[in-house]
Amino acid sequence: MSVKKPMMRLHQFWLLLVVVSAVSSVTTTPRSNVNCIDGCECKEQNAITRKAIEVFNCKNQFVLTKNTLQNIPKDRTFIKFKNIDVQHISNDAFEDFKQLEEVDIENSNVGTIDTAAFDWKHLGTISFKKIQFGNTINLKAEALEEFICEDCQLSEVPNLDNVPSLTFINFANNLIKNIPESAFSKLKKLEEVNLSNNSISELPMNLFSKNEIDTLKLDYNPLKSFRFHSDNVLESLSLAHCNLTIFDENATKNLTVLTLLDLSGNHLVVLPIDTFNPMKSLETIDLSDNHLVELDDNIFSENILLNNINLSNNKLKKLPNFQSKSIVFETNIFSCNNCGLKSARGLENMKRLTTIDLSNNEINEIDGAFTEMSNLQKLFLSNNQIASIGLKSFGQNSKLETLDLSNNPLLPLDPVMFAALPSLKILNISSCALENVWSNYNAELPELTQLYLGHNKLSVIRLKDIEVMPKLKVIDLQENPLTCTVDLEEVVKYFIKKSVYPAEVGGIQFKTHEELTFAENTKLVLQPMWPKIIPNCDFDLEEEKDDPETLDEVPDDDDEFYDDYEENDDNEEIPVEKVIEVPSPFNLARATYILSITSVFILTAVLVSVVAVVLTLLVLKRNKSFNMHTGNLPRPKIPLWHVTPGQKKHSGSVYRPLSEDLTGSRTPIINRYEFKPQVHNSLP
Repeated sequence: MSVKKPMMRLHQFWLLLVVVSAVSSVTTTPRSNVNCIDGCECKEQNAITRKAIEVFNCKNQFVLTKNTLQNIPKDRTFIKFKNIDVQHISNDAFEDFKQLEEVDIENSNVGTIDTAAFDWKHLGTISFKKIQFGNTINLKAEALEEFICEDCQLSEVPNLDNVPSLTFINFANNLIKNIPESAFSKLKKLEEVNLSNNSISELPMNLFSKNEIDTLKLDYNPLKSFRFHSDNVLESLSLAHCNLTIFDENATKNLTVLTLLDLSGNHLVVLPIDTFNPMKSLETIDLSDNHLVELDDNIFSENILLNNINLSNNKLKKLPNFQSKSIVFETNIFSCNNCGLKSARGLENMKRLTTIDLSNNEINEIDGAFTEMSNLQKLFLSNNQIASIGLKSFGQNSKLETLDLSNNPLLPLDPVMFAALPSLKILNISSCALENVWSNYNAELPELTQLYLGHNKLSVIRLKDIEVMPKLKVIDLQENPLTCTVDLEEVVKYFIKKSVYPAEVGGIQFKTHEELTFAENTKLVLQPMWPKIIPNCDFDLEEEKDDPETLDEVPDDDDEFYDDYEENDDNEEIPVEKVIEVPSPFNLARATYILSITSVFILTAVLVSVVAVVLTLLVLKRNKSFNMHTGNLPRPKIPLWHVTPGQKKHSGSVYRPLSEDLTGSRTPIINRYEFKPQVHNSLP
């Protein structure tokens, strides 16, 4: 028995391994051939935390009952219906789905719904999108938390008195005009409401007085004014494109904990100085696309936590000299794109700004405007009237990484202008009518990786123009009248040698404001690409082959190499012979493909081996031919300690009788095929 039990355990282990391997090979890809509703198509998707099924393209109208869904797997947590025509949804439709958490119905017709059709313990979300209802919705669902009824042509808010656990409501894109003040009074847990794109002209002031709502979206409603009840916890308010002409202290006096306010796309002309004073917690404000002509210097003086300000597409002409009651503004992002600004002045007190967008204005000088902003990282000044940049324009902007000066009438730039920008990586000076890149070569741009020079008037570009940017990786030279000179040929060869990309490689456009990751070996891409960028020039771009003897002469010791460099009398830079070809960059798609094929092969081999072993064990067990007692297994013959003369003795790894035990009877000889040896008796 002591042998049979381990054998049984081994057998069970192999069977378990087969089952685990089979289960692990199951994927989560959708399967379309599953049990479904008659006349419909179904596909399901299984994942670790979600088991979903979609029913779609039903040919006939049907009533959704328990029997209708009898073929659908009952362990579903998510069921979606799409392109169906349901005459009625009964109370028992989802009775057997004990784990159901969400039901979605989209782009369908729904006649009537029983009140308790969705009143199930775990069902937390119901979503109706693009639905034609045959009757008014009146639901009873104690556990329901999210109710979405979007683009369903609702003319009024449904009765929600019997869904007390709701925390989220989305009734966007409907035809709702009037909302009773008691519409949400029973929803004590309500947190977020979306009523965007309806026809609401007036919102009852105490509509949410019984709720703890923190997010309200009313975009694209023809509101005449806005008032909110006192003692609220509203944190996010969106009133974009609501035709508002007035927004003053009466609208904001109860919004004391608001952190985000979106007033974009309205008709605001003037904002009183005390408009935002009650909003001590305000962090983000969007006033873009209005008709503001002037702002007071103290408009945000009480909003000491304000981080993001957007004033784009207004008619300000000039920025106010923003003041704050705090020691310093906390603002990081400021935008006034297309505001008709004549000057960039006004932001001097916002010393913590990291991003500034003043594009599409009429600014003609920037000297001193950003000097004190030591945290500035991105500055966008495209489409202005800037002709020159002073040497002190970027005095303290040591963290500036992106500078966009495109579409300005710039004079040739002095690299010294950017000497105070050791972090500058992206410079856009396209469409600036430049005839030369630099006016001199007295400084380097040590970290610049992207330079955009497209749509200028460059006829000549020299190697010196490029060498001031030792880390350049992307350059845009499109739409320039370049001539095929020796200088240009040297530049292109330099690009190939140093792996500098044209701005468009293989149809992929490198965008100005994106961080790039560059491949190490790009010669195969760059060599055929550059002639296409400069099509009229017949350059010989073949590289000279490396001389093996020259490579052998390079000393192994780095210190010795640098010692030779220091001993150079002319102090000239020793040219690098050739860039050693770097192996092809890691290709994730190819590696994934190879790994998947290899994994399938290995898994198949393992499964075949496991099945073969299991079948062998089962056959042996059934025939009872595998027994350690009767099996004809070879046994090593161990010579006795007392042997005949001339026979080799054992190594000593077995028991050797003590001298006092030698008086007893002799140890019996063991048959090599006998499994149970006789025990040696040492007693006389």
